[in-house]
Amino acid sequence: MSASSTAPSGVRRRVTAVVTPVAAFAARIRYDRALVVAAVAAGMTLVLIETPLAAVGHDVPLLLAFVLALLHAGSLPLAVVRPHLAAPLSVAAVLGLQAASTGSAVWPWWPVLIVTETLVLVVVALKVPWPAALLYWLLATGAPAILAAALLPHASDATSASVVTFGGISGASVIVALVTAEWGSIRAQLITERRISATEASRRVVMEERARIARELHDVIAHSMSIITVQSSTARFRHPEFGPAAIAELEEIGDKSRQALDEMRGLLAVLRAGEDTSPRAPQPDVADVAGLVAEAERAGMRVRFEPLQPAEAAAVGDVTGLVAYRIVQEALSNAIRHAPGAAVLVAAHRDGDLLRIEIENTAAPSPVVVGAGDRGEGHGLVGMRERATSVGGTVEAGPSDDGGFRIRAALPLRHTAVTA
Repeated sequence: MSASSTAPSGVRRRVTAVVTPVAAFAARIRYDRALVVAAVAAGMTLVLIETPLAAVGHDVPLLLAFVLALLHAGSLPLAVVRPHLAAPLSVAAVLGLQAASTGSAVWPWWPVLIVTETLVLVVVALKVPWPAALLYWLLATGAPAILAAALLPHASDATSASVVTFGGISGASVIVALVTAEWGSIRAQLITERRISATEASRRVVMEERARIARELHDVIAHSMSIITVQSSTARFRHPEFGPAAIAELEEIGDKSRQALDEMRGLLAVLRAGEDTSPRAPQPDVADVAGLVAEAERAGMRVRFEPLQPAEAAAVGDVTGLVAYRIVQEALSNAIRHAPGAAVLVAAHRDGDLLRIEIENTAAPSPVVVGAGDRGEGHGLVGMRERATSVGGTVEAGPSDDGGFRIRAALPLRHTAVTA
Protein backbone atom coordinates (compact mmCIF):
# COMPACT_ATOMS: atom_id res chain seq x y z
CA MET A 1 0.00 0.00 0.00
CA SER A 2 1.40 3.41 -0.96
CA ALA A 3 2.01 6.30 1.38
CA SER A 4 -0.54 8.44 -0.47
CA SER A 5 -3.34 5.95 0.24
CA THR A 6 -2.56 5.78 3.95
CA ALA A 7 -2.42 9.56 4.40
CA PRO A 8 -6.20 10.15 4.37
CA SER A 9 -6.78 7.43 6.96
CA GLY A 10 -4.07 8.93 9.18
CA VAL A 11 -5.69 12.36 8.90
CA ARG A 12 -9.09 10.87 9.78
CA ARG A 13 -7.62 9.21 12.86
CA ARG A 14 -6.06 12.48 14.04
CA VAL A 15 -9.30 14.39 13.42
CA THR A 16 -11.26 11.73 15.25
CA ALA A 17 -8.82 11.85 18.16
CA VAL A 18 -9.43 15.60 18.47
CA VAL A 19 -13.17 15.71 17.75
CA THR A 20 -14.23 12.79 19.98
CA PRO A 21 -13.14 14.33 23.31
CA VAL A 22 -14.61 17.69 22.31
CA ALA A 23 -17.93 16.07 21.40
CA ALA A 24 -17.96 14.10 24.65
CA PHE A 25 -17.30 17.29 26.63
CA ALA A 26 -20.03 19.16 24.73
CA ALA A 27 -22.50 16.37 25.46
CA ARG A 28 -21.89 16.80 29.20
CA ILE A 29 -22.49 20.57 29.18
CA ARG A 30 -25.71 21.78 30.79
CA TYR A 31 -26.46 24.65 28.43
CA ASP A 32 -28.94 26.40 30.71
CA ARG A 33 -26.36 26.57 33.48
CA ALA A 34 -23.64 27.57 31.04
CA LEU A 35 -25.85 30.41 29.78
CA VAL A 36 -26.37 31.71 33.33
CA VAL A 37 -22.64 31.63 34.05
CA ALA A 38 -21.81 33.38 30.77
CA ALA A 39 -24.50 36.03 31.31
CA VAL A 40 -23.30 36.79 34.84
CA ALA A 41 -19.67 37.04 33.71
CA ALA A 42 -20.58 39.26 30.76
CA GLY A 43 -22.80 41.47 32.92
CA MET A 44 -20.08 42.04 35.50
CA THR A 45 -17.58 42.85 32.76
CA LEU A 46 -19.92 45.29 31.04
CA VAL A 47 -20.67 47.12 34.31
CA LEU A 48 -16.96 47.73 34.74
CA ILE A 49 -16.75 49.03 31.16
CA GLU A 50 -19.92 51.10 30.97
CA THR A 51 -19.44 52.96 34.24
CA PRO A 52 -16.09 54.68 33.48
CA LEU A 53 -17.01 55.26 29.83
CA ALA A 54 -20.27 56.93 30.82
CA ALA A 55 -18.57 59.06 33.49
CA VAL A 56 -15.41 60.01 31.63
CA GLY A 57 -16.30 59.78 27.95
CA HIS A 58 -19.92 61.00 28.09
CA ASP A 59 -20.03 63.33 31.09
CA VAL A 60 -22.54 61.29 33.12
CA PRO A 61 -22.23 61.79 36.90
CA LEU A 62 -20.27 58.89 38.37
CA LEU A 63 -22.94 57.63 40.82
CA LEU A 64 -25.68 57.90 38.20
CA ALA A 65 -23.43 56.19 35.65
CA PHE A 66 -22.78 53.30 38.06
CA VAL A 67 -26.48 52.83 38.90
CA LEU A 68 -27.66 52.96 35.29
CA ALA A 69 -24.80 50.74 34.07
CA LEU A 70 -25.60 48.24 36.84
CA LEU A 71 -29.26 48.17 35.77
CA HIS A 72 -28.35 47.88 32.10
CA ALA A 73 -25.67 45.20 32.39
CA GLY A 74 -27.57 43.47 35.21
CA SER A 75 -30.45 42.95 32.77
CA LEU A 76 -28.25 40.44 30.95
CA PRO A 77 -28.21 37.69 33.65
CA LEU A 78 -31.76 38.67 34.60
CA ALA A 79 -32.86 37.90 31.04
CA VAL A 80 -31.97 34.25 31.55
CA VAL A 81 -34.60 33.79 34.29
CA ARG A 82 -36.96 36.77 33.83
CA PRO A 83 -36.77 37.82 30.17
CA HIS A 84 -40.05 39.78 30.19
CA LEU A 85 -38.72 41.93 33.04
CA ALA A 86 -35.16 42.26 31.74
CA ALA A 87 -36.09 43.61 28.30
CA PRO A 88 -38.00 46.77 29.41
CA LEU A 89 -35.56 47.30 32.32
CA SER A 90 -32.61 47.36 29.95
CA VAL A 91 -34.38 49.83 27.62
CA ALA A 92 -35.14 52.11 30.60
CA ALA A 93 -31.48 52.03 31.65
CA VAL A 94 -30.37 52.79 28.07
CA LEU A 95 -32.73 55.77 27.86
CA GLY A 96 -31.37 57.09 31.17
CA LEU A 97 -27.77 56.84 30.02
CA GLN A 98 -28.56 58.41 26.66
CA ALA A 99 -30.58 61.25 28.20
CA ALA A 100 -27.70 62.06 30.57
CA SER A 101 -25.12 62.17 27.76
CA THR A 102 -26.74 64.24 25.01
CA GLY A 103 -23.61 66.30 24.54
CA SER A 104 -21.38 63.35 23.57
CA ALA A 105 -19.96 62.96 20.07
CA VAL A 106 -21.22 59.38 19.58
CA TRP A 107 -24.89 59.54 20.44
CA PRO A 108 -27.39 58.02 21.23
CA TRP A 109 -25.76 54.62 20.87
CA TRP A 110 -22.22 54.25 22.20
CA PRO A 111 -20.44 51.07 21.14
CA VAL A 112 -20.63 49.55 24.63
CA LEU A 113 -24.39 50.25 24.79
CA ILE A 114 -24.84 48.50 21.45
CA VAL A 115 -22.97 45.44 22.69
CA THR A 116 -24.83 45.23 26.01
CA GLU A 117 -28.32 45.82 24.62
CA THR A 118 -27.73 43.41 21.74
CA LEU A 119 -26.69 40.69 24.18
CA VAL A 120 -29.79 41.33 26.30
CA LEU A 121 -32.04 41.08 23.25
CA VAL A 122 -30.32 37.87 22.13
CA VAL A 123 -30.86 36.18 25.49
CA VAL A 124 -34.48 37.39 25.56
CA ALA A 125 -35.03 36.00 22.04
CA LEU A 126 -33.73 32.61 23.20
CA LYS A 127 -36.23 32.55 26.07
CA VAL A 128 -39.50 34.05 24.79
CA PRO A 129 -41.76 33.38 21.76
CA TRP A 130 -40.73 35.16 18.59
CA PRO A 131 -43.57 37.78 18.60
CA ALA A 132 -42.48 38.96 22.06
CA ALA A 133 -38.82 38.99 20.99
CA LEU A 134 -39.62 41.17 17.96
CA LEU A 135 -41.73 43.48 20.15
CA TYR A 136 -38.83 43.98 22.59
CA TRP A 137 -36.46 44.62 19.67
CA LEU A 138 -38.81 47.29 18.30
CA LEU A 139 -38.99 48.84 21.78
CA ALA A 140 -35.21 48.88 22.15
CA THR A 141 -34.77 50.35 18.66
CA GLY A 142 -37.69 52.79 18.60
CA ALA A 143 -37.54 54.31 22.10
CA PRO A 144 -33.99 55.71 21.72
CA ALA A 145 -34.84 56.94 18.21
CA ILE A 146 -37.85 58.82 19.60
CA LEU A 147 -35.68 60.20 22.43
CA ALA A 148 -33.09 61.37 19.91
CA ALA A 149 -35.76 63.08 17.80
CA ALA A 150 -37.19 64.82 20.88
CA LEU A 151 -33.89 66.01 22.36
CA LEU A 152 -32.13 66.83 19.08
CA PRO A 153 -34.74 67.72 16.44
CA HIS A 154 -31.97 68.49 13.95
CA ALA A 155 -30.00 65.31 14.40
CA SER A 156 -26.65 64.93 12.71
CA ASP A 157 -25.72 62.17 10.32
CA ALA A 158 -23.71 60.54 13.11
CA THR A 159 -26.84 60.29 15.28
CA SER A 160 -28.87 58.73 12.50
CA ALA A 161 -26.03 56.37 11.67
CA SER A 162 -25.82 55.35 15.34
CA VAL A 163 -29.54 54.47 15.43
CA VAL A 164 -29.32 52.56 12.14
CA THR A 165 -26.17 50.73 13.24
CA PHE A 166 -27.81 49.49 16.44
CA GLY A 167 -30.97 48.50 14.58
CA GLY A 168 -29.02 46.47 12.02
CA ILE A 169 -26.66 44.74 14.46
CA SER A 170 -29.32 43.96 17.06
CA GLY A 171 -31.90 42.93 14.43
CA ALA A 172 -29.53 40.48 12.77
CA SER A 173 -28.53 39.09 16.17
CA VAL A 174 -32.16 38.64 17.25
CA ILE A 175 -32.97 36.81 14.02
CA VAL A 176 -30.04 34.45 14.56
CA ALA A 177 -31.17 33.88 18.16
CA LEU A 178 -34.74 33.16 17.05
CA VAL A 179 -33.55 30.67 14.43
CA THR A 180 -31.34 29.00 17.03
CA ALA A 181 -34.20 28.78 19.53
CA GLU A 182 -36.52 27.36 16.88
CA TRP A 183 -33.90 24.82 15.86
CA GLY A 184 -33.50 23.78 19.49
CA SER A 185 -37.27 23.40 19.85
CA ILE A 186 -37.50 21.29 16.69
CA ARG A 187 -34.56 19.17 17.85
CA ALA A 188 -36.22 18.60 21.23
CA GLN A 189 -39.44 17.56 19.48
CA LEU A 190 -37.51 15.17 17.24
CA ILE A 191 -35.81 13.63 20.26
CA THR A 192 -39.19 13.21 21.95
CA GLU A 193 -40.67 11.62 18.84
CA ARG A 194 -37.70 9.29 18.52
CA ARG A 195 -38.09 8.29 22.15
CA ILE A 196 -41.79 7.61 21.61
CA SER A 197 -41.03 5.63 18.45
CA ALA A 198 -38.39 3.61 20.30
CA THR A 199 -40.88 2.90 23.08
CA GLU A 200 -43.52 1.79 20.60
CA ALA A 201 -40.99 -0.39 18.79
CA SER A 202 -39.99 -1.95 22.09
CA ARG A 203 -43.63 -2.64 22.87
CA ARG A 204 -44.11 -4.25 19.48
CA VAL A 205 -41.09 -6.45 20.11
CA VAL A 206 -42.54 -7.45 23.49
CA MET A 207 -45.93 -8.23 21.95
CA GLU A 208 -44.32 -10.28 19.20
CA GLU A 209 -42.30 -12.18 21.78
CA ARG A 210 -45.41 -12.78 23.85
CA ALA A 211 -47.21 -14.08 20.79
CA ARG A 212 -44.27 -16.40 20.06
CA ILE A 213 -44.30 -17.67 23.64
CA ALA A 214 -48.04 -18.22 23.37
CA ARG A 215 -47.56 -20.31 20.24
CA GLU A 216 -44.81 -22.33 21.91
CA LEU A 217 -46.97 -22.94 24.98
CA HIS A 218 -49.87 -23.99 22.82
CA ASP A 219 -47.76 -26.38 20.78
CA VAL A 220 -45.97 -27.89 23.78
CA ILE A 221 -48.57 -27.92 26.56
CA ALA A 222 -51.99 -27.84 24.93
CA HIS A 223 -51.30 -31.02 22.99
CA SER A 224 -50.23 -32.93 26.10
CA MET A 225 -53.13 -31.59 28.15
CA SER A 226 -55.56 -32.62 25.43
CA ILE A 227 -54.15 -36.15 25.42
CA ILE A 228 -54.51 -36.37 29.21
CA THR A 229 -58.11 -35.20 28.95
CA VAL A 230 -58.99 -37.69 26.24
CA GLN A 231 -57.22 -40.60 27.93
CA SER A 232 -58.78 -39.98 31.34
CA SER A 233 -62.25 -39.54 29.83
CA THR A 234 -62.11 -42.72 27.71
CA ALA A 235 -60.29 -44.96 30.20
CA ARG A 236 -63.56 -46.46 31.45
CA PHE A 237 -64.34 -47.73 27.94
CA ARG A 238 -60.84 -48.96 27.17
CA HIS A 239 -60.40 -50.71 30.51
CA PRO A 240 -63.66 -52.28 31.65
CA GLU A 241 -61.84 -53.90 34.58
CA PHE A 242 -61.51 -50.53 36.37
CA GLY A 243 -63.68 -50.25 39.43
CA PRO A 244 -66.04 -47.36 40.28
CA ALA A 245 -63.43 -45.62 42.45
CA ALA A 246 -60.79 -45.67 39.72
CA ILE A 247 -63.30 -44.48 37.13
CA ALA A 248 -64.42 -41.62 39.39
CA GLU A 249 -60.81 -40.55 39.95
CA LEU A 250 -60.03 -40.66 36.23
CA GLU A 251 -63.12 -38.56 35.49
CA GLU A 252 -62.00 -36.05 38.08
CA ILE A 253 -58.58 -35.96 36.43
CA GLY A 254 -60.32 -35.31 33.11
CA ASP A 255 -62.36 -32.48 34.61
CA LYS A 256 -59.28 -30.90 36.14
CA SER A 257 -57.29 -31.18 32.93
CA ARG A 258 -60.13 -29.59 30.95
CA GLN A 259 -60.29 -26.77 33.49
CA ALA A 260 -56.51 -26.30 33.30
CA LEU A 261 -56.71 -26.32 29.51
CA ASP A 262 -59.38 -23.60 29.56
CA GLU A 263 -57.32 -21.46 31.95
CA MET A 264 -54.25 -21.93 29.79
CA ARG A 265 -56.19 -20.84 26.71
CA GLY A 266 -57.23 -17.72 28.56
CA LEU A 267 -53.59 -17.07 29.45
CA LEU A 268 -52.59 -17.56 25.83
CA ALA A 269 -55.22 -15.02 24.81
CA VAL A 270 -53.68 -12.55 27.25
CA LEU A 271 -50.20 -13.19 25.87
CA ARG A 272 -51.38 -12.79 22.29
CA ALA A 273 -53.57 -9.75 22.64
CA GLY A 274 -52.15 -8.02 25.71
CA GLU A 275 -55.57 -8.03 27.33
CA ASP A 276 -57.93 -10.67 28.62
CA THR A 277 -60.31 -11.47 25.77
CA SER A 278 -61.33 -14.87 27.08
CA PRO A 279 -64.95 -15.50 28.07
CA ARG A 280 -65.71 -14.25 31.54
CA ALA A 281 -66.53 -16.79 34.23
CA PRO A 282 -67.21 -16.33 37.94
CA GLN A 283 -63.91 -15.94 39.74
CA PRO A 284 -63.26 -18.08 42.83
CA ASP A 285 -63.26 -16.39 46.20
CA VAL A 286 -62.43 -17.20 49.78
CA ALA A 287 -65.53 -19.40 50.13
CA ASP A 288 -64.17 -21.71 47.42
CA VAL A 289 -61.08 -22.54 49.51
CA ALA A 290 -63.13 -25.37 51.04
CA GLY A 291 -63.34 -26.92 47.55
CA LEU A 292 -59.55 -26.76 47.22
CA VAL A 293 -59.18 -28.55 50.55
CA ALA A 294 -61.66 -31.23 49.49
CA GLU A 295 -59.78 -31.81 46.23
CA ALA A 296 -56.50 -32.10 48.12
CA GLU A 297 -58.03 -34.67 50.46
CA ARG A 298 -59.34 -36.69 47.52
CA ALA A 299 -55.79 -36.64 46.13
CA GLY A 300 -54.57 -38.33 49.34
CA MET A 301 -53.43 -35.35 51.42
CA ARG A 302 -54.14 -35.09 55.12
CA VAL A 303 -55.52 -31.57 55.57
CA ARG A 304 -56.80 -29.86 58.71
CA PHE A 305 -58.98 -26.96 57.66
CA GLU A 306 -59.91 -24.03 59.86
CA PRO A 307 -62.21 -21.90 57.69
CA LEU A 308 -63.53 -18.41 58.17
CA GLN A 309 -66.80 -17.95 59.94
CA PRO A 310 -69.67 -17.04 57.57
CA ALA A 311 -69.77 -13.45 58.86
CA GLU A 312 -66.02 -13.12 58.39
CA ALA A 313 -66.17 -14.54 54.86
CA ALA A 314 -68.92 -12.07 53.93
CA ALA A 315 -66.62 -9.17 54.87
CA VAL A 316 -63.91 -10.26 52.40
CA GLY A 317 -63.98 -8.41 49.08
CA ASP A 318 -63.99 -10.20 45.74
CA VAL A 319 -60.46 -9.19 44.79
CA THR A 320 -59.01 -10.17 48.16
CA GLY A 321 -60.97 -13.42 48.06
CA LEU A 322 -59.51 -14.28 44.66
CA VAL A 323 -55.97 -13.55 45.89
CA ALA A 324 -56.53 -15.69 49.00
CA TYR A 325 -57.85 -18.54 46.87
CA ARG A 326 -54.83 -18.46 44.55
CA ILE A 327 -52.39 -18.36 47.45
CA VAL A 328 -53.99 -21.42 49.08
CA GLN A 329 -54.12 -23.18 45.70
CA GLU A 330 -50.41 -22.64 45.09
CA ALA A 331 -49.47 -23.56 48.66
CA LEU A 332 -51.37 -26.88 48.46
CA SER A 333 -49.74 -27.60 45.09
CA ASN A 334 -46.32 -26.97 46.61
CA ALA A 335 -47.12 -29.29 49.52
CA ILE A 336 -48.21 -32.06 47.15
CA ARG A 337 -45.02 -31.71 45.08
CA HIS A 338 -42.44 -31.16 47.78
CA ALA A 339 -43.88 -32.93 50.86
CA PRO A 340 -46.05 -35.84 49.71
CA GLY A 341 -47.74 -37.59 52.62
CA ALA A 342 -47.19 -34.69 55.04
CA ALA A 343 -50.01 -33.28 57.14
CA VAL A 344 -51.16 -29.83 56.08
CA LEU A 345 -52.88 -27.07 58.05
CA VAL A 346 -54.99 -24.50 56.20
CA ALA A 347 -56.29 -21.79 58.54
CA ALA A 348 -57.96 -18.44 57.88
CA HIS A 349 -59.23 -15.82 60.28
CA ARG A 350 -60.06 -12.14 60.39
CA ASP A 351 -57.75 -9.79 62.27
CA GLY A 352 -59.29 -6.34 62.31
CA ASP A 353 -59.16 -5.07 58.74
CA LEU A 354 -56.91 -7.92 57.62
CA LEU A 355 -57.53 -11.42 56.39
CA ARG A 356 -54.80 -13.72 57.69
CA ILE A 357 -54.14 -17.05 56.01
CA GLU A 358 -51.70 -19.73 57.14
CA ILE A 359 -50.75 -22.87 55.23
CA GLU A 360 -48.25 -25.11 56.97
CA ASN A 361 -47.15 -28.65 56.19
CA THR A 362 -45.11 -30.99 58.33
CA ALA A 363 -41.92 -32.59 57.12
CA ALA A 364 -42.34 -35.23 54.43
CA PRO A 365 -42.45 -38.81 55.81
CA SER A 366 -39.76 -39.86 53.36
CA PRO A 367 -36.98 -37.91 51.65
CA VAL A 368 -38.08 -36.12 48.51
CA VAL A 369 -35.90 -36.14 45.40
CA VAL A 370 -35.42 -32.53 44.37
CA GLY A 371 -35.33 -31.91 40.64
CA ALA A 372 -33.09 -29.45 38.92
CA GLY A 373 -35.93 -27.01 38.50
CA ASP A 374 -37.07 -27.21 42.15
CA ARG A 375 -33.99 -25.81 43.86
CA GLY A 376 -34.33 -22.45 45.51
CA GLU A 377 -37.39 -20.24 45.48
CA GLY A 378 -39.61 -21.05 42.53
CA HIS A 379 -42.10 -18.99 40.61
CA GLY A 380 -44.95 -20.07 42.90
CA LEU A 381 -43.74 -18.08 45.90
CA VAL A 382 -42.91 -15.12 43.70
CA GLY A 383 -46.42 -15.26 42.26
CA MET A 384 -47.93 -15.37 45.76
CA ARG A 385 -46.02 -12.26 46.80
CA GLU A 386 -46.96 -10.43 43.60
CA ARG A 387 -50.65 -11.21 44.07
CA ALA A 388 -50.55 -10.13 47.71
CA THR A 389 -48.69 -6.93 46.85
CA SER A 390 -51.26 -6.09 44.17
CA VAL A 391 -53.93 -5.68 46.87
CA GLY A 392 -51.64 -4.12 49.48
CA GLY A 393 -50.89 -7.32 51.39
CA THR A 394 -47.82 -9.35 52.30
CA VAL A 395 -46.70 -12.97 52.18
CA GLU A 396 -44.08 -14.59 54.42
CA ALA A 397 -42.72 -18.03 53.57
CA GLY A 398 -40.07 -20.18 55.18
CA PRO A 399 -39.27 -23.42 57.03
CA SER A 400 -41.24 -24.26 60.16
CA ASP A 401 -39.76 -25.45 63.45
CA ASP A 402 -40.58 -29.13 62.81
CA GLY A 403 -38.85 -29.26 59.44
CA GLY A 404 -41.89 -28.46 57.37
CA PHE A 405 -42.80 -25.30 55.49
CA ARG A 406 -45.07 -22.40 56.45
CA ILE A 407 -46.73 -19.68 54.39
CA ARG A 408 -48.45 -16.76 56.08
CA ALA A 409 -50.38 -14.09 54.17
CA ALA A 410 -51.90 -10.86 55.45
CA LEU A 411 -54.39 -9.28 53.05
CA PRO A 412 -56.67 -6.25 53.42
CA LEU A 413 -60.32 -7.30 53.57
CA ARG A 414 -61.29 -5.10 50.65
CA HIS A 415 -59.37 -3.61 47.78
CA THR A 416 -60.45 -2.03 44.53
CA ALA A 417 -57.50 -3.14 42.39
CA VAL A 418 -58.05 -5.59 39.56
CA THR A 419 -56.05 -8.76 39.84
CA ALA A 420 -55.40 -11.03 36.92
